[in-house]
Order: sequence, then structure tokens, then C-alpha cells
Amino acid sequence: METELDLNDVIQEMHVIATMPDLYHLLVELNAVHSLLGLLSHENTDVAIAVVDLLQELTDIDTLQESEEGAEVLIDSLLEGQVVALLVQSMERLDEQVKEEADGIYNTLAIVENMSEFRPGLCTEAAQQGLMQWLLKRIKAKMPFDANKLYCSEILAILLQNNDNTRELLGEMDGIDVLLQQLSVFKRHNPSTAEEQEMMENLFDALCSCLMLAANRDRFLKGEGLQLMNLML
Repeated sequence: METELDLNDVIQEMHVIATMPDLYHLLVELNAVHSLLGLLSHENTDVAIAVVDLLQELTDIDTLQESEEGAEVLIDSLLEGQVVALLVQSMERLDEQVKEEADGIYNTLAIVENMSEFRPGLCTEAAQQGLMQWLLKRIKAKMPFDANKLYCSEILAILLQNNDNTRELLGEMDGIDVLLQQLSVFKRHNPSTAEEQEMMENLFDALCSCLMLAANRDRFLKGEGLQLMNLML
């Protein structure tokens, strides 16, 4: 590839494949998935973001459901290539002060949502590959409320649904304290927008899921969670 512009052009041309999920097996057979995953760590973040945009389109849930066979082959190949770990490493490099990079993070989270909706069983693996830790760090970051923070709360709630492994992992990462700290904001004032309301509901969903584990109930009580709930009533 002569230049990064040429590389970007090729990535853009590959978007047409997202309209033909029956051909997804060719992406795997021609080693294209492996090549795309390698580009997530490209030194030029514009290239990494272009790959994220493509993967987000390839994993669109409506597209995946058009050809279950093609979807299975693609998801298998992505997971085999440790896609979530690579996506997390890619997000770590992005600067959300730059709009294109903030959009890249949003689209990365969309890939995770798409894959977890198609195959819920991958949530444990995704959480263990650094996603849980990254989500907790992003949720508690002292940044203005935005679409990415809302999306992080949604993905966190998805990871914790009906999954004791991810609930245990969150507890071990002091995630109960993170959830309580974020919810404590709303003891002083109600959510000011529909988006803030949605985030609060996602955080409560996540907390309720976690409290299915006895160890997390202990953490909740030690973190004065009960007192916080009383203040919020």
C-alpha cells in the first residue's frame, strides 16, 4: 500500500460488503478480518477509526440477521482475533476532545453492542478482555455528560445481564463504588434531560444486576449504598 490515503480508500470500498453478508465468509477465507484487526493498532488513528466504522457496519445487527451463516463465520473470526481487547486498546489511544475520535469510541461501543446482541455468551469474554475496566474508568471520568458516557452505561448494563461472571468481575474492580458515586449525583437533583434519565436507569439496572451476588451486596452495604438509596427516594 503506497500511502495511508490508498489504505483508507480500500477500507471505504470494503463498506459495500456490509450489504452482502452472504459473502462474509470470503473476508475470513482471504484473511481480511485478520488484516483489519491488525489495522486497529495503526499508528495513524484515522486509519484505526476507519476500520472501526467498517466493523460497526459489518456487525450491524439487522445485517447479521440477514445471513446467520455469514454472521457466525464473521463473529467467530473476530473473537478468535481478540477483537474486544484490540478495540479497547484502540479506544485508549483516542482523544475525545477531537470529534472524529469521540465518534470512533461511540462506534466501537456499537460494535460491542451488535456482537453481544447476536451472541450474548460473549459478554464474559468481552468484559475480561479489558472492556469492563475501560467502561468503569470512562463512566467515572470527570468529563461533561455526553453520548459516549450514556452509551458506556448502556453497554455496562448489557454486560451484567444474567451473567454472574461479569457481576463478580465488576465487584472485584470496585465497580459497586463507581456505580454508587455516579448515582449519588442524582440525590441532589433530578436528571435534567431525557438522556441523563436514561443513563441513571442504566446505572440502576447495572447495580440491580450486581446485587444478585452476595459479595456485591456486602460491598453495597459497606459503601453506604442503602443510605444513598434512602436519600434518593
